[in-house]
Amino acid sequence: MRIGVIACNIMKRELDKSLAHVPEVTKVVFLEAALHIYPKKMKETIKEQINAIKNEVDVIFLGYGFCQSLQGIEDEVDVPVVMPQLDDCVAILFTPERYKAEKKKEVGTWFMTPGWTDFGADMVIKELHLDRATRYGKDPLEMAKRLFTHYKRGLFIDTGVGEKAHLRAKAERFCKDFNLKLEETTADSKILDQMIGRCRNLSCVKKVDRS
Repeated sequence: MRIGVIACNIMKRELDKSLAHVPEVTKVVFLEAALHIYPKKMKETIKEQINAIKNEVDVIFLGYGFCQSLQGIEDEVDVPVVMPQLDDCVAILFTPERYKAEKKKEVGTWFMTPGWTDFGADMVIKELHLDRATRYGKDPLEMAKRLFTHYKRGLFIDTGVGEKAHLRAKAERFCKDFNLKLEETTADSKILDQMIGRCRNLSCVKKVDRS
């Protein structure tokens, strides 16, 4: 029973917790956050990683949502792949129902899971493709602030991992910088746990097939 994991670094804390008691996991690869900003490149990178470890494992868990490019990737590789059938990492950690409800409550919400909170303004700069602005004598942060006006609320999502005081302080700083109202809620990693459980079941089937 060998499970491989390829996941976005944005969910590393939650996945470390979910995988802590899963001895079947033999290979874990965390990729840099914000690959979704370039969807085509993201898909190519993840397929390369899948092909790099496919002979070492029986099944691979992809710690990603669709992220604009990954829907159906399971059918493009020749190793069993399990991934949440959800739009993005916020939906995975927050559940799609709560995600939808909070968007309805305030469409201009910037969702801050621990990973997103940790990256803070750097993630906004990447999302807006402003990371090269310094080449032209511009301040990426100031440009980001001017372009961020459609967001009204920052929602800090405590998933029970990481140092909450540190993360909340970063969330407060972010909201102050971008003139957002800070709100806070909690969530868990039950969807991740369910997906890992599915991988364990599949790896057991593969083991029987090999015997």
